[in-house]
Amino acid sequence: MPPRRRSRKLPIAIALLVVLAGSYGTYRGTRKAEAEGPDTRATSDTATVLKTSFDITTLATGELEAKKQVELRSRLEQQTVVQEIIAEGTRVKAGEVLVRLNADKIQTQYDEQLLQIETSKSELIAAENGYNIQVNENANNLRNAALKVTLAELSLSQWLEGEVKTKREANRLALSQSKLELDRLAEKLIRAQKLQEQGFLSKDELDRDELDYIKAQSAWIKAQLDDKVYEQYQFPKDEKQKRGDLDQANSELTKVRMNAEIDLASKAASRNNKRTQLTIRENTLAKLKQQLDASVVTAPSDGLVVYATSIRRNMWGGGEGPLQIGRQVYPNELLIVLPDTSEMVASVQVHESLAGDVKPGMAAMIKVDAVGGKSFQGTVDSIGVLAEAGGWRDPDRREYTVKIKLEAGDEIVALKPSMRCEARLTLGRVDEAIAIPVQGVFSDGPVRFTYAKSGNRYERTPIKIGKRSDTYAEVLAGVEPGSTVLLRDPTPSEVLAGPWDKARLELAGYSLDEKGNPVVGGRGQRGGGGPKSSGAKPAGKPGEAAMTAKPEGKPEAKLDSKTETKPEAKAEVKTEIKNDIKTADAKPVASATPKAGETPAK
Repeated sequence: MPPRRRSRKLPIAIALLVVLAGSYGTYRGTRKAEAEGPDTRATSDTATVLKTSFDITTLATGELEAKKQVELRSRLEQQTVVQEIIAEGTRVKAGEVLVRLNADKIQTQYDEQLLQIETSKSELIAAENGYNIQVNENANNLRNAALKVTLAELSLSQWLEGEVKTKREANRLALSQSKLELDRLAEKLIRAQKLQEQGFLSKDELDRDELDYIKAQSAWIKAQLDDKVYEQYQFPKDEKQKRGDLDQANSELTKVRMNAEIDLASKAASRNNKRTQLTIRENTLAKLKQQLDASVVTAPSDGLVVYATSIRRNMWGGGEGPLQIGRQVYPNELLIVLPDTSEMVASVQVHESLAGDVKPGMAAMIKVDAVGGKSFQGTVDSIGVLAEAGGWRDPDRREYTVKIKLEAGDEIVALKPSMRCEARLTLGRVDEAIAIPVQGVFSDGPVRFTYAKSGNRYERTPIKIGKRSDTYAEVLAGVEPGSTVLLRDPTPSEVLAGPWDKARLELAGYSLDEKGNPVVGGRGQRGGGGPKSSGAKPAGKPGEAAMTAKPEGKPEAKLDSKTETKPEAKAEVKTEIKNDIKTADAKPVASATPKAGETPAK
């Protein structure tokens, strides 16, 4: 919601304040006729204190706003310009196009990304085929390596179980045969020698037997050498050869398996890289598609078109140009606010002293000057959680934001957000109480007093304030019915100068401290931390007290160096004065301690 608009041209504001100050007496008289309350029998300057009943009402000002509204921002991630825009103030339906932003650069990027995606798809297919080929090649290499290991194992088993055993059996047979043959020929040679000695055998036959014996002996020695050579040399050699072949086959199988894993991992990485690259480009394409769609801003719901630049122009420092074709738009910049004007609420400011009496569901009457001063029924919807400061004009002022929902009707369609409004809330009722107009209540430090008529002049009379409205204040002590009180600042000649009357101060709940200054409650307790009472000053300066006393219901005129020259400026300043009058009267005295049995002043 934009803040309250303030004027920016000081001379016009001064003129308006002068006019308003001149008509202030008339305003005080007409306020009595507008609000419900008793006949005060007052002239424009005085009123008679009466015992009567009145409603506790308060007048709060603020502005209208939609109960629901949608903010539409630029969702493009780059700076662009407006190509097309709907007229401000148009009532649109959901789905209607509001703004078209230039998206030529995005369209170019989108087309380029389409081509890159096709390339990535072909590269992914090639990577997947390469992976599958590597899988088949690895399986073939592993089978061949495993086959070599199997053949080496079979060759080793064949040698151990066949060739070695056969060779050893042949060597054993050769040793046995050569030993038997040697023994036979040795016996034959012995018999041949005996026969030759007896003359039965010739020398030649004996020589042949000796030769056969020598050959047998040589064959037996050779058989022994063959067996020894085989067992000590040939067998270890052949065993190492066979087992070396098996170890080499196993090593080759391990190498083939490791190479297969490396090659397959490389192909898998290439395939995953191509797949990731395709996914990234597809995501980029989808994002570009979203950006293309985001270049067309449509209405998500029914509502009234309000340019964000119009809202910012109502704020301090809103100096950018209007939202129009060709204007630069930045990422996430607020473009359009789409309030739903079928449900309107009045956002008004209520002083913190009265906010506690405002409850949800309380009825209110809302007046809107922008539609001919028509009034609308409303219901309090919510009260702000935290109070807001009054700004540089009144930093000590605290107000709560109250939301009042307007009842639906045919005339509500004429209302628009940011229209100034005035809400009257009835907070309660006071029955049969002594009351005076709030314009007759003044403050001097902690003391609330009124100017009561005494002869032909007026005297400062301390009073104890009870409940109040923006028109009347209940008086618990200090004045009696039938008294006449002044409703304006007196002139020096109209007021009786002098110190405070101690008895009247005590009657109204005040006392004097050691220095003679009035305080609230018991002696020595300062009330409200306000300035020293003018009653403590020495007498002898007629009118001084009247001039230093500041009326409770009349705020100081503060000029804004940045006053606007808009048509509603006069009404706005007047409304602020009304609100200041109400809130100044409603502002309680800090640290005020009421006497026993008395109702604390609100």
